Amino acid sequence: MQKAIDIYIGRQPIFNNQMKVIAYELLFRSNSESNHAMILGGDVASAQVMMNAFGDIGLSEILGEHQKAFINFTEGLLLEEYQDFYPRNKIVIEVLEDVEVTSRLMKSLTLLKTKGYVIALDDYIFSPELEALEQFSEIIKVDLLDVELSKLEAHIERIKSQGIRLLAEKVETQAQYEYCQSLGFDYFQGYFFAKPNIIEGKRLPNNKLTLLDLLAKVYDPDIDMSVLSAVISKDMGLSQKLLRFLSETASNKQPIDSIHDAVLRFGLKRLQGWTSMLVLSGVEDKPIELFVTALIRAKFCELLGEKLGGASKDAYFIVGLFSCLDAVMDAKLSDLVEKLGLEEDIQQGILGYKGKLGCSLKIVKSLESGQVGFEMPEGVSATDLSQLYLQAMQFAEQLEW
Repeated sequence: MQKAIDIYIGRQPIFNNQMKVIAYELLFRSNSESNHAMILGGDVASAQVMMNAFGDIGLSEILGEHQKAFINFTEGLLLEEYQDFYPRNKIVIEVLEDVEVTSRLMKSLTLLKTKGYVIALDDYIFSPELEALEQFSEIIKVDLLDVELSKLEAHIERIKSQGIRLLAEKVETQAQYEYCQSLGFDYFQGYFFAKPNIIEGKRLPNNKLTLLDLLAKVYDPDIDMSVLSAVISKDMGLSQKLLRFLSETASNKQPIDSIHDAVLRFGLKRLQGWTSMLVLSGVEDKPIELFVTALIRAKFCELLGEKLGGASKDAYFIVGLFSCLDAVMDAKLSDLVEKLGLEEDIQQGILGYKGKLGCSLKIVKSLESGQVGFEMPEGVSATDLSQLYLQAMQFAEQLEW
């Protein structure tokens, strides 16, 4: 029986001029004792907030009657890959102040705005380098502790003339509140009104093996949706998260009659973003690079296997994928492989580099470490291997971690 894990989200209200709560900012919290973020890394923290809110606790439980949740987005989470994953009617995307203004970021924000997302600029400091982002924002959040009041007054008219609403954060005194009101601020947030409170919940743990399998399959352009349904269905935690997420975000409120029904409603594009976010939110104890390595090995073995033959491409893929399993699961590889019920030639390929399956694994591990003294397979050149490894890297990179 899977034991539920305690999860936490910080929630701080945002008020309008009539002192009515109109939204909440959701904040990463690692426990119930500390009301401060102990950040694992920006991408991971934001991913955990979203997964906990949408897939476990439930956004309706957190927000109540309020419509929007403000959530911090790092540059990594603003990539196009995830854009079909975010429910546009539920969130305000806070673009963090430390993003680098690049053409890639501008393209992502353009797409997000076109799709109807509300974008806010967080901790805005009125720097000339950031002015290009104003065109995408509906809300600008101003940290009163970081901006000189004289500088703030100089920009108010220009910002308001663009139809952008202003949110004062870190409001800590009555005087600050009244001053911001006089300047025409629309929204307010800070300890003067309320400190963040911590919402507690439970989640079922992610089975890393199942999640890795799902991640590999969901990016196969020829995948049958029933295969994805089968992977999700065999894991209680994944099934629960998918159903809860769908119930929180779907416009179609018809009852769901199966996991396959939920998968079809979710759609492949959203499943890709959801799966990537699950991996990101659930591997705080493991580096993402480990999962990238596993997928590069898997794809390389599959591609080389098409040239070597002797086994199905799926068998080659599994050999590469599960070669990192000991590092992912913190257990002895031989014990893990035995429990998977794999065919004997696959087991021997993983554990002893036997046969053509083992040959593909040995080659990819040699390429990783820069070794060149391995035996070349018949009919395959060094140039072939370099090209296949490049293709495998491109496959792993497209997953947009």
